[in-house]
Amino acid sequence: MDRRRFCMLLLPGLAFMTSPLLVHAAVSPAAASLGTATAVNLAGRQRMLSQRIVKAYLMTGQGIAADDARTILQESIAQFESQFAALKAFQPTPGVRSALVSLEAEWNTCRPILASSPSKAGAAALYDVNEDLQKAAHSVTLAYEGITLAPLDHLIGIAGRQRMLSQRMAKFYFYRTWELYDGAADMELHLSRAHFTAVLKQIEKSHLASPHVKASAARVRDAWGPYQDALFANREPGKMRRDAPRVAELSEQVLAATEDLVAQLVEQARNAQP
Repeated sequence: MDRRRFCMLLLPGLAFMTSPLLVHAAVSPAAASLGTATAVNLAGRQRMLSQRIVKAYLMTGQGIAADDARTILQESIAQFESQFAALKAFQPTPGVRSALVSLEAEWNTCRPILASSPSKAGAAALYDVNEDLQKAAHSVTLAYEGITLAPLDHLIGIAGRQRMLSQRMAKFYFYRTWELYDGAADMELHLSRAHFTAVLKQIEKSHLASPHVKASAARVRDAWGPYQDALFANREPGKMRRDAPRVAELSEQVLAATEDLVAQLVEQARNAQP
């Protein structure tokens, strides 16, 4: 797969601990049937989890905040599977059904690698299949957005991509600290930063965003500054390993801020319904 081309196609649409997100974000199959905004949110979170799972896998294998990383890995896998069950209970169009079949196939490829103890060989094996998983989750998100083509659903989708990018940057950072796919991971890290920055500006300037949403976007920007500085402070793997615990912590803080942003948009979409 040409990952650079895939990343460029995304742009136009545009305290590290066990996260309370995992409890707060759990949604039952019944909840998923409430509407497309909820489904877009869930599918977008699958994109994020695809990246967060591998971030935690890489951290565990390298012994970076290993106890917390193992917990996040296990809980993120469980949440991915729980949310997938919720999405399968809400398949209103052939496009959604087809996208979910593809997502399940990609997950079935990743899952056996994740079931083994994290290793450098496993991390290498995950590199491409995880990209395919993220692409499949992105297709599911677009399929749900396409049900109504509602502008707020689209805004939820691109805000949800910020969650994914927060974890994607950390994932590629930890590929670099393990000296795997160094050049490609560095390129993806820089592309993801460009996407995150561009989409944040898009949300901040959107005429659709309520005052609550714009306040949430401001909190994302506040969290983004220190994270961006940590991610790009060094390019040499040894120095990056020294900063790895800080990057892990900040990645969770930015994730929490982006989750709040998406939650505000979902609430706005629900309130706008007749």
